[in-house]
Amino acid sequence: MTLNPHEAVEDAGKPSRPGTTGGGGKHESVSGGETVSPGETGDVLETMSSEGVAATLEIVEGFNPATATKESLLSEEVEVTEALATLPSVESLVFDEPETVCGADDRVQISPATAIPWRWSSELLITMANGATARGTGWFIGPRTVMTAGHVVFSAAAGGWARSIEVIPGMSGASRPFGSQVGTAFRSVSGWTVNGDQEYDYGAIILPNNNLGNTVGWFGFAVLSDADLQNLLVNTAGYPGDKPFGTMWFNAGTLTQVTARRLQYLIDTFGGQSGSAVWRLQNGLRHAVGVHGYGGCPNKAVRIITPVFDNMLAWKNLGFP
Repeated sequence: MTLNPHEAVEDAGKPSRPGTTGGGGKHESVSGGETVSPGETGDVLETMSSEGVAATLEIVEGFNPATATKESLLSEEVEVTEALATLPSVESLVFDEPETVCGADDRVQISPATAIPWRWSSELLITMANGATARGTGWFIGPRTVMTAGHVVFSAAAGGWARSIEVIPGMSGASRPFGSQVGTAFRSVSGWTVNGDQEYDYGAIILPNNNLGNTVGWFGFAVLSDADLQNLLVNTAGYPGDKPFGTMWFNAGTLTQVTARRLQYLIDTFGGQSGSAVWRLQNGLRHAVGVHGYGGCPNKAVRIITPVFDNMLAWKNLGFP
């Protein structure tokens, strides 16, 4: 298969109607590799159903779910310390406003990051079109497809499509437990690459082969209705620039606002976490519902709606024969 190195596709659809999951029954949620072991894809399609079943937060030592839920009622922005890492976050090169810590900082480090679901997320080392280097976060959705923010793979301010991005799943300090791969083929949508619209700020890295994804596994993703998303408990983890380089940090909380194409929350994040998965844990399955990318308290993600789902599924399928 000949792979087009860069492609920006259309995303002109409307979100699924309230009360539907996946656009009136057209879509099923795509499940990740909860039982993945090396050499297995763990890919299962299953009908999304959330009636009578509550989403839960990941159980992480040192993290207090009650505090995180209470913070969803806050609105103030808290000043954060300067980034400690020498490699800048991609946001600092592209935007004036990076992601933000809201209220008390209750982020918890994940170390080691080799277990599910942490190994599905990756530190990204980006060489931008103009030669600048930066860091970001991505997450596997298939054997060779890593989801991230659109501004990670394409930045008009930095000259366009990135030159290359190294993907390091489960990185923890100096440890690269699964090795890494360098991607030079990227995907996004014209709403971002042409119009620079933050509501379309999502993209993907296509790796040269399936080896890394088949080793670590990947997240599922789903389209949820407005009703299912309202006040939903969600999780996120990534590689913030105010923490030691290569360390993964987790936080969680409640969605505070749902719009046609965005999700908002007071979950603590920082520059470097652009592209992180925002996921729901339900019935032991993890489905991403958004792609994190912006700060400001509330912090924000691109919502996975029907056209986003369709593009993600197409990009995911590049990793299969």
